[in-house]
Amino acid sequence: MGWGDGRDGMARPPLPMGTHGEIWTKRRAGSSSGSYVARCRFRDFDGVTRWIERSGPTRSAASRALQDEIRTRTRSVVSAPLRPESRFEQAAELWLVKLDAQVADGARAVTTADLYRQRLRSIILPAVGQWRLYECTISRLDGFFASLSPRHGAESRKTVRTIVSLILRVAAQHEAIPDNPIRHLDPIEKGSRKPCALTPVERRHFIDWLNGRSDDPNEAREQEKARRRDLPDIVTFMLGTGVRIGEALGVRWCDLDLEGVPVVDGDSMRAVPIVAITGNIVRHRGRGLQRHDGKTETSLRIVPLPQFVVTMVRNREVDGPEGPLFPAAAVSGGLGWKDPNNMATYIREARKAAGMDWPVTSHTFRKTAATIWHDSGILTDRQKADLTGHAKISTLTDIYVARGELHPAGAAVMDAAWMDS
Repeated sequence: MGWGDGRDGMARPPLPMGTHGEIWTKRRAGSSSGSYVARCRFRDFDGVTRWIERSGPTRSAASRALQDEIRTRTRSVVSAPLRPESRFEQAAELWLVKLDAQVADGARAVTTADLYRQRLRSIILPAVGQWRLYECTISRLDGFFASLSPRHGAESRKTVRTIVSLILRVAAQHEAIPDNPIRHLDPIEKGSRKPCALTPVERRHFIDWLNGRSDDPNEAREQEKARRRDLPDIVTFMLGTGVRIGEALGVRWCDLDLEGVPVVDGDSMRAVPIVAITGNIVRHRGRGLQRHDGKTETSLRIVPLPQFVVTMVRNREVDGPEGPLFPAAAVSGGLGWKDPNNMATYIREARKAAGMDWPVTSHTFRKTAATIWHDSGILTDRQKADLTGHAKISTLTDIYVARGELHPAGAAVMDAAWMDS
């Protein structure tokens, strides 16, 4: 019995890349031990069709060995193209390779990549991972996103939509689907929500509660817990500077200049105490807490310190120039970084214990600082955006401008608001 040459007298279309033709098996010529050989045509990813073969003691064993070789060739090529019948999870695997490359190049933040992986693993793949790419139609995807509405908020659904769109873009680039269907879905709208900031009465109440000594044993226990967690000083620092929670926890003693930098004030000079926001504490998947260079380029900024923050900082114990302003006890001894996620939980617990029945979060303190600067009428939109470290003046003017100046008026406004509380 011969192999056959695959010709039937008519020209046949080439095999799709990464696929094989009919598998032929026969006894190996001259073999007395009953060895068999399986052989087939395989079109490699360089476009060339080649004969490949594997042997085995039986016909089925030889065929299995050849099929294993085909699978190995297919999996070993990262650029193996997706096809309409490929599963969504296969496209996701290729997208994750791109995501890792973006992180390595600095084009994508590690924290963003971790968030995308978490949403992919917990929400997307359990629901659509086994869909064939040709099944990812506009109507099916619309139904998928509609099913998320009762369990996930608008921001979470927007993140999920972004991930699905990026994965299907990979499928479209491989020509496995004619177009990215996400482009044709209705946008995910979220209801307008008024930014919540603490009123003067609320911020004074919360600070007084954190620093207080209640006669109620239960309340006193909660207040002592808040002080052990460093909440009075951290909340004071955030209210006075408007920084993000990760930025506050990333401040080192070398980032502070309590004596002040010289600033022209009319015809004279005066010293303005400052903090340089040069980093942000985040938790990286598999690496624990890390200090990186900030959320955006404009996150790296100089913020003037009001006197009530300077007074608070002077009362803290210095632990070397590179030591954190708000340290945590490290498991291996010494001092380390506090975890922003833990601190967010502690703030939530403290505000409940203080009798504040609306969701005060770490971001509330940032909004409170921004509101104080805005309501003062002294600072321009550009100055306020400089102080908060936004990548653009999105909530104010949405116009790109040159940034990075020190605005001492921000500290004066904060001190005035603190005295009025």
